[in-house]
Amino acid sequence: MVGKRTAGFLKLFIISLSISVLAPAHVAAEDFLDRLMERCSKGDTQACGEIDKLTEKYKEQVERVNAQADAFQAAAPSLDIESGNKPNIKKAYPIILERYMNSDTVEPIHRKKGLKPDLIKTCSNHLHDLYFIHGKEIPSLGSGKPDWGAIYLVTIDHYFRFCSKQLQQK
Repeated sequence: MVGKRTAGFLKLFIISLSISVLAPAHVAAEDFLDRLMERCSKGDTQACGEIDKLTEKYKEQVERVNAQADAFQAAAPSLDIESGNKPNIKKAYPIILERYMNSDTVEPIHRKKGLKPDLIKTCSNHLHDLYFIHGKEIPSLGSGKPDWGAIYLVTIDHYFRFCSKQLQQK
């Protein structure tokens, strides 16, 4: 279910989680992936092909993360993380990160970095603002309900690839 509705994002997410295997340092791996994604987004078919190959290589992990995202989608109604059809990103963000960190798909580099409460709060506010102030499209199902599977993936990517990386550079 999640694989079909978030295939493009999931592909890049899994590669970003797994790419550290390809380079000696995690930062170098992220830079490599960033360059590949940028080239692909500009129409470089060779870069897009490299992304496809990496996705195939990590197919098993893609399936495990899909299962986690599906499980989170199923659990979301009992977590009191939405009001009507609006997700409460600030409340869901730390829940998602804790579930990820306790899963069998957590990357060793993420386990090593760990979760920092102040950073989680700052990052959850940032993602909330992206959706509710800056108008980034909230992942949703055909029913109009939040797509918690996609939000699960976005949150992990946001924390480890964007927010914590940006704040550590300051």
